[in-house]
Amino acid sequence: MAFAKKKKEIAPWRQNILSHHKGRPSRADRAEFPASVVKELIKEAGGRCQCGCGRPDTETHHVMPRTRDGRGVKTNGMRVNGICNQRFHANEDELQQWINVYTERYGPYFWYDDQDWEEYRRRENAELQLAEAQRLKEERLEPVMTLLSSAAGRQLRAKEKRLIESLPDKQMNVLADLITDVVNGLNQAAGYYPRHGYGHYFED
Repeated sequence: MAFAKKKKEIAPWRQNILSHHKGRPSRADRAEFPASVVKELIKEAGGRCQCGCGRPDTETHHVMPRTRDGRGVKTNGMRVNGICNQRFHANEDELQQWINVYTERYGPYFWYDDQDWEEYRRRENAELQLAEAQRLKEERLEPVMTLLSSAAGRQLRAKEKRLIESLPDKQMNVLADLITDVVNGLNQAAGYYPRHGYGHYFED
């Protein structure tokens, strides 16, 4: 007769080690209005549909619809009558009208929740870092571009610029040094010597 293998006891320090880690709420959960938010909206509506029809408010309407990732945040909530709510969803023009109203009232992302804002800031920071990296790259490329343009005696073509931009920094530095040597060699062969301070020319 086989005996069941006794489970190894979990060390105390490992027990509940992940209890404070909570999974992110689902899309459906994020679309639900918390009871506290509904309570605030009811109080502000004063018992009347906020579209101005005069009917009693019976439902909490997502100004930016759930299907467009409208979240259950106060700035996306509107107390309306059930009839009006159905009309909004059936009439795109009227739905968009209220989206425009709430955009002016609360800003272009009025339906965002905390998670949306976190992701938005992360994307924004990534874009800023990318733009800064591009700016620094252009600063490094400018002397090389100028040197090559001067050596060629013309403006660089778009495909030539793209080729230079595709080079890693190390190869770029090697190319710049090579072009400098070429230009200096051609100048010396033509009998031109670079000026060195006080307007004098020096020859070997």
